[in-house]
Amino acid sequence: MTTDALTEPDAAGPADAEAYIGVSLGRRIRAARTAKKLSMRALAGAAEISQPFLSQIEGGRTMPSILTLFKLAKVLDISPSELLPAEEEPEPIHLVRHDEGELVPVSESDDGAVSRIISSAATRGATVQEYRIARAPYVGEWFESDGENTIFLVSGSLTVELEDRGSWTLGAGDALSHPGALRNRWRIDGTEPAVLLLVHVAER
Repeated sequence: MTTDALTEPDAAGPADAEAYIGVSLGRRIRAARTAKKLSMRALAGAAEISQPFLSQIEGGRTMPSILTLFKLAKVLDISPSELLPAEEEPEPIHLVRHDEGELVPVSESDDGAVSRIISSAATRGATVQEYRIARAPYVGEWFESDGENTIFLVSGSLTVELEDRGSWTLGAGDALSHPGALRNRWRIDGTEPAVLLLVHVAER
């Protein structure tokens, strides 16, 4: 599926960035679900979320966590990046200041982990997100995606577990790449918060 068939909010829509992303994301999820001929109940069940919660997401009234976004994308058989708003006119230069970019919780639990969307250029097949993890040893649950993921640890200490493959502890400046299809989860080591960049390259 390509993003051509997925509609965006009108230009006169919400000016607030969070509202815009939420509405656009909801429309894209609804369009992808309709294309797959899935009922709202079927998609919610397969993604392990409640139907009322999915209804709120599709209506743009709430933002799903990164974990929920990956689950929905897997059931819909598309890349998570295809659900994020596309740039109307992709530019070769894209600047995001330190206080810019939409913040999205990593999971529905209060684990102190948030993701900042730095680039959602689905048309180029890659997304870049910054994660700031303040507390809770484990971040969310096991998750998987399409394509390939690269984790670059900016600060702190983080252990990445790949199901049935082992675990790797990263220090500041370390990077780990792995197929998105390998179920994985992250664990904070020590008491210091961890900051990392996740680059997701979708399958072509």
